[in-house]
Amino acid sequence: MKFSIQDGSPLEGVLTYDESEYGFSFSAQSGESLSERLGSEGVTSVLIGTLQLEVDIESREILFAWGYFPNVRGVVAELTAPRFNTGRVFISSDRSFEPGVSIEVSGDRWRVSYDPSSGWVAICLNDAADAKFVQIAGGTVLGVDNGDLVSVWLNPVFAE
Repeated sequence: MKFSIQDGSPLEGVLTYDESEYGFSFSAQSGESLSERLGSEGVTSVLIGTLQLEVDIESREILFAWGYFPNVRGVVAELTAPRFNTGRVFISSDRSFEPGVSIEVSGDRWRVSYDPSSGWVAICLNDAADAKFVQIAGGTVLGVDNGDLVSVWLNPVFAE
């Protein structure tokens, strides 16, 4: 899988982390704005562990993050969120995408860090010093380096 960044507006909405359910959810600001990005082939997810990045199958655009993620506060660290632009991220792959059949993102050393002072959660494969960072949805920033997804930065609203 290769990831590419394109100009565009992020999907407006709110990313929430529900402490009682140990999971992220995303609520689009409007159903209309989400519908505009959905094709007729349905959706699937690419996975980083149990974190899911929702993907429109027709366009292969990553829409938002969601899913069960119990270790969100596993490692407390001081994080400096990367400088990012707004835009959209798309996936190219020889593999066919099917509705409801998730595909795992390569990499087995994803590190999770949480900064309680800023609320940022960083899920990083490496330091990604040369990565380009793009906000694809409310509270969701992806780091792409040479076509590889190397980090996911989440800034959710925490709910109990």
